Amino acid sequence: MNTPHSNQEDEIDLIALLASLYQNKRFILKTVVGFMIIGLFVALVSPTIYKAQAIFVVQNSDKQVSSSISGLAALAGVNLQSEAMGDIPPSLYPNIVSGIPFKVDLLNTELEPNQLNYKDYLLNKPNSFGATIKKYTIGLPSLILSTILSTFKGDQEVEVLKNKEIFQLSEIDFKLTKSLEELISVEVNEKEGFITLSTLDQNPKYAAVVTSKALALLQNFITNYKTENANRILTFVTQQFELKQKQYNAVQKELAEFKDQNKNISTAVFQSNLQKIQTRYDLVYSVYLELSKQLEQAKLQVSKEIPNITIIEPVYIPNQKEQPKRALILVVFTFLGLVVSCGWVLVSKPILEISKQIKA
Repeated sequence: MNTPHSNQEDEIDLIALLASLYQNKRFILKTVVGFMIIGLFVALVSPTIYKAQAIFVVQNSDKQVSSSISGLAALAGVNLQSEAMGDIPPSLYPNIVSGIPFKVDLLNTELEPNQLNYKDYLLNKPNSFGATIKKYTIGLPSLILSTILSTFKGDQEVEVLKNKEIFQLSEIDFKLTKSLEELISVEVNEKEGFITLSTLDQNPKYAAVVTSKALALLQNFITNYKTENANRILTFVTQQFELKQKQYNAVQKELAEFKDQNKNISTAVFQSNLQKIQTRYDLVYSVYLELSKQLEQAKLQVSKEIPNITIIEPVYIPNQKEQPKRALILVVFTFLGLVVSCGWVLVSKPILEISKQIKA
């Protein structure tokens, strides 16, 4: 239960704190101004970053499969009922873009035709003055640690699993793929149903080129995933059609040559042999005709499985910078200076009293 005496003590403590802050107002003002100058310096030396983006929507494909295609699928060893490829949930798109195989393909993007690719650009991109200061001040401990570790490890190679095949990346390439996590992003708006793919870079043109390439890679991944079974069936039907086509051409030629060689002959042997060839021709032709129909249906099924990707906002070269937000940086450093200075004023006095008591 609060008593009038305790409330009076709280008021006295609060007044004492405010008085202590007022007495050290010059120190607080100098500290805040100092932090403002630091914030202004950081804001000015921070590199200008541009953001290129594309907004798109993926519509689900038609999942109906004809009975004839299902029969061919069974012959090809594909069970469409159990192995049907569903649509990739948009929530998995960020995982696809952050995957090592996707990043490796993205690093091969040509920024300048036959002159510069994305990997070489990232390796040779000069650091800004602000980034250099950050590297050798705040990031100095981690820089020293990484240098020591790399001395013992050397240029190690990292094994990566891709499509059931193991390939290797050098440590430099692996670091480049990790750096892309801060540059490439995918945001899924589940409520509205659209996806935003964006790239950050100091060069607005290169940001747009990389975004366009990333969009193409993502589209190919989604399409290949959806059409895997349909393409397998199409390959099987094409092989069978080409085989029957050769048989049909051969028996057609045999029938024509037999008729040419036996003109004006109507013996029983001739009629028997002609009937045998004609029967074989009719059988091969019926199978050949049916396979030609199935081939067209298989091609149609592949086109049905291709997802419909609608571009809402295409990629364009940005004109306005995304970073740094210099006003926000200045406000943050000003607030930080106020907190640090007030905290020091309020904490330093009790610390000095405790130290005096210890010495005494």
